[in-house]
Amino acid sequence: MFRFFGQPKFDLDPDHPWSVGYELFVRENVDGHWILPKDFSQLTDVMIEKLLDQIIQVLPEHTALISFNLEQDQFIKPKYLDMVKRVEARCDVLLFVELTERLSAGVTEQQLIDAAKRYYDAGILVCIDDVGTGQNTPEMVLKMNESIAEYKFALQNFRPFQSLDDIKPELEFWYGLAQRHHKMLAIEGIESDAEFARIRNDYPCDVVQGYLLGKPALLAGQ
Repeated sequence: MFRFFGQPKFDLDPDHPWSVGYELFVRENVDGHWILPKDFSQLTDVMIEKLLDQIIQVLPEHTALISFNLEQDQFIKPKYLDMVKRVEARCDVLLFVELTERLSAGVTEQQLIDAAKRYYDAGILVCIDDVGTGQNTPEMVLKMNESIAEYKFALQNFRPFQSLDDIKPELEFWYGLAQRHHKMLAIEGIESDAEFARIRNDYPCDVVQGYLLGKPALLAGQ
């Protein structure tokens, strides 16, 4: 059995103590324990559509946006785009598709660029997950840039570090790129009050998330 777990997303408005949305992570129940699936690519468009419909029904009233991940080999297949379009038409919150940084065998750079353009043309919001790591290099992101709505910078991919000063060049690069190209920026992996305060002051982005703010969990009603 599969379910989406939701990790809360927040904006940086001090007058908004509640979450503005969730990133949805697939978990599999094996012998009574929720674990990471061994292969995310096994999730068909039909399975993901069912999971999305299930969780949309139990979203808190204040939810403004949700996001979920697609692997490269899923992202390039038209049937996944068709699925997202159907769900988006039934959903009254913003729906983001996050393209993961993991390499899928046989998927070409041009296939990803073309797929991102199809999502953009269909009015579907695409977020590039874990920018600057894996396959989501600056060069690749810039090639898809016209079709992208959001960059997501993951602090956890750069740990261990003593403070955000240790990854200042990377943070400033993606923060500056988002500003110049008018993209949303999400920063995830926040684990301390000091990191949260530093991001609020020096890198005021659109969305933040991390274990400090909330861990992935089943939503009430699932």
